[in-house]
Amino acid sequence: MIRALSLLFVVALGSAPAPSVHAVSVPRHAVKGVVWRAVVSVLPPARATLRVVGPKTIAVPLRATKRRGRYQATLRFPFAGSWCIAVSVGKRTTRLGSVAVDVQRDPLVKDPFTIAAEPSGSLVVGQLDDAPLLRIAHARAGKVAGGPGVVHVYVAGSTVYAAGRDGVVYRLDGSKLTPLTPPMDASAVAVDAAGNLYVAIYAGWIRRVAPDGTVTNVAGNGTEGYSGDGGPATSAQLFHPHSIAIGLDGALYIADTENRRIRRVDLATGRISTFGGAVGITVSLAAGPDGSIYSADLVRDGAGGGVTRTTPAGVTTRILRSEANSVAVSSDGAVYVNQWQAKRIQLLTPAGKLVPVVRG
Repeated sequence: MIRALSLLFVVALGSAPAPSVHAVSVPRHAVKGVVWRAVVSVLPPARATLRVVGPKTIAVPLRATKRRGRYQATLRFPFAGSWCIAVSVGKRTTRLGSVAVDVQRDPLVKDPFTIAAEPSGSLVVGQLDDAPLLRIAHARAGKVAGGPGVVHVYVAGSTVYAAGRDGVVYRLDGSKLTPLTPPMDASAVAVDAAGNLYVAIYAGWIRRVAPDGTVTNVAGNGTEGYSGDGGPATSAQLFHPHSIAIGLDGALYIADTENRRIRRVDLATGRISTFGGAVGITVSLAAGPDGSIYSADLVRDGAGGGVTRTTPAGVTTRILRSEANSVAVSSDGAVYVNQWQAKRIQLLTPAGKLVPVVRG
């Protein structure tokens, strides 16, 4: 008799319905470090746990409210990005969608226009308006220097250089920007291992400024067009170059903006060539630690916009389709994107997702 009752009890337990879990209030947006609250329904009532999975996994016990079957939990997301939300009851887990976690607005980030990565992994941010030069470290902005609006920043070793809105090239010395050139309509600057400055000029030249101040032409003849591959770079046509970078191979790479190409100048021979394929209206270049060249390009006539990567073998691949006007690559290969209009700097993951770093 006892065995029969026990069997009946087990069968009854096995036939009990699984708890039904539904979202009552699960906000789809949150801000890093700010309290976020979720309310769920679990019927019949049962002990439950809220699980959030993103850059890490967090488990928070759901607390019963005064209403039968209603539970709530609060938490602060420690990282920005996308987090998956689920509720676990016993061995059963119910997914409740995802939450997009943003970063808080930073009052120092007013007009971010250009970015560059430092060896430490921090980012230098030049702002077009008369706002301070910034350094982003651990997802926080700090003022580095005041000065004119900046159209381009470049890091060579541990030294930061900038092209100002006034056409002057500067070097960051402590907490001030020291002018290195007279006004020369500089739209970008790069620096080689010997300390030579390379200055992009919108009209169609790339100038070299030696440490002693001597200025020579390195590429472009000052006329708009697309010609000269295979020959002397000084005889080639460029069409409004906006950015330059020194690659891992020691060559000079030029964002030949209106030609939608990257041009490469072998500084040993002085000859120019086209590197890779079409990259859109390219306005920013960055050299990766593997020798790849990254380009940020603008939307034009509904096409383009985002980031491309061109390998040392010359294979060009689009890795982002979105707003982007500046790109930076750290020594570990992490890719960062500046979005001027949105006043955002974001990390581009290998999966092609954007994760907020700072915003204004």
